[in-house]
Amino acid sequence: SLRRLLFRLGEAWPSLSKVVVVASRPPRSPPMSALGPDSCALGPHATGKQDAQHLCNASFASATIYYPTESGLKSLPSVVIVGGWGCGEQAMAAWAPFYASHGIVAMTIGTPSPFTDSPAVRSKALLDASLALQGEHERADSVLRGRLDISRRAVQGYSLGGGGAQLAALADPTLKCVIALAPDGGYMFPSKHSLSFPSPPPTAVPVLILCGDNDEEAPPKKFGWPHYRQTGAAKLIFEVEGGDHYTPLGPAGGTKHQAEAGSMSMELWCVNCSTICACWMCQCPLALWCTPCPCATLNGPTGHAADRAPRGAIGGVALAWLRLFLLDDETARSQLVLRPDIASGFECSGIEAPLAMDRS
Repeated sequence: SLRRLLFRLGEAWPSLSKVVVVASRPPRSPPMSALGPDSCALGPHATGKQDAQHLCNASFASATIYYPTESGLKSLPSVVIVGGWGCGEQAMAAWAPFYASHGIVAMTIGTPSPFTDSPAVRSKALLDASLALQGEHERADSVLRGRLDISRRAVQGYSLGGGGAQLAALADPTLKCVIALAPDGGYMFPSKHSLSFPSPPPTAVPVLILCGDNDEEAPPKKFGWPHYRQTGAAKLIFEVEGGDHYTPLGPAGGTKHQAEAGSMSMELWCVNCSTICACWMCQCPLALWCTPCPCATLNGPTGHAADRAPRGAIGGVALAWLRLFLLDDETARSQLVLRPDIASGFECSGIEAPLAMDRS
């Protein structure tokens, strides 16, 4: 009867309502993970390499372009990379093919006087080289003819070059972002040639700082962290636990031994020593600045991209930074706000990703 049917439905209602509530619950998102050992792997694109000596001018003496070879890839962004004190161009060569394999044209450059070039000189070299690279978009014989997005440019520098990269951010607001590796502001140079921040600081160009907590040449407490705090734009600092001055030289983490593999010949070492000795005999107070350093040039690439590396988060964070600001990949935000396991220090500002921070 109808009365009996209604009675049975009443008895079943609690269990039916429970089923409805469970079925209406949204699926739970998987927990996010910070960038780790596998985040510095090469990307999906095959890469090529071209000498770019034809682009050089007074501010940069050598250049090499690394690019994705697939002709169908258009509107490619670019990043120009310079080394630090005593660095030859090849010291930064591990970064360039890594970026190129992920669809970003990268050009490494060498400065005319790597032992004496200040952050200001390296800043000018980066900006001059970045603008020169855009000319490849129109040059008839260029492998990049018609393939560059000349509005999407970034620069990256190491040590004194890191100070130079931050100066470039202050000088050119059209840059999309900057990466400073183990930055040194150049305190030993006159103030007009070293890194200083205006007040209030500009807010146009986002800055990423990568450094190591055991860096004795450019201690993060003296350079990296103060630079971060004085930056007015979107910013992130990633301090690698146990890392030294050579750790940021490559996406998998560099080493001093590999960086020094490209040292100068014994003949040139002897010539440089003789020149310095002659200057000291003449009692020249600028002997160590006017002559080349007798020590080995840092000109060996180190920290190449790998499918898995203990310090792979170095490359992962740098790539995510370029993905966000050069490739407009908003998914990179959720990776950039998470502290890597190898970080001894980590902080960011202006990289809001409110949903990404909810791990429930």
